[in-house]
Amino acid sequence: MNPRVRLRTSEKLDDLSLSGEPLTHTLSSLKWINSVLGNHTQLSNAVVQYCKKNKNKKRIHIVDLGCGGGDCIFYISKKLKQKDVEVSFTGIDGNPSSILFASEKIPHSQNINFVVADILDKNFKIPDCDLLISSHFIYHFDNEGLVDFLKKTQRKKIKHIIFSELYRSRMAYYLFKNMSYLLPISNMAKKDGLTAIQRAFSINELREIIKQSSSKKFKINKKPFFRMVAKIEP
Repeated sequence: MNPRVRLRTSEKLDDLSLSGEPLTHTLSSLKWINSVLGNHTQLSNAVVQYCKKNKNKKRIHIVDLGCGGGDCIFYISKKLKQKDVEVSFTGIDGNPSSILFASEKIPHSQNINFVVADILDKNFKIPDCDLLISSHFIYHFDNEGLVDFLKKTQRKKIKHIIFSELYRSRMAYYLFKNMSYLLPISNMAKKDGLTAIQRAFSINELREIIKQSSSKKFKINKKPFFRMVAKIEP
């Protein structure tokens, strides 16, 4: 692995026609990874912090880009309910089978909606929302594409963005490569995980991309297990 160069190879999960047991097993694996390795906690902490500061709004609408099986939405929804914050969610993913998987697991009486759409398509329209979040997704953009997307959020007048992502690291790659056989996750998740680490932005790369987008202000915090959380005001 060359940590200085982003890999351009696609993952098996990027196949938007993927369905059946390979997909559902991998979505369940990603839920386990998000829970055990801290992504649920890190992302929800950032979302709760924003929502508590803006609790005077009647209802905060949150859009999750690349929501997969919806596990991040369900976790964050539970945490916000504990804080008596009224929110609604829209989860977006390009795979109809992933959206079906997520829709079948929506808790009763929750304000959650799932939509099939290709976020990487230049004609993709960002829904109206107060907060835009993503987890393990933005590395699917190339540098120019992410700059353009952030500029699109400015035109849309999105108030706040939170990205929870891996950052590219040789150590992360080899630790995952040598230890993943111990993890109760699918073979697809293991292979895609190595690819994702190599496709991830470095912290400096993401910082430069946000600067190029002319966002008002932003902050990137390094988190445990080779993760970063970026908070952006477009």
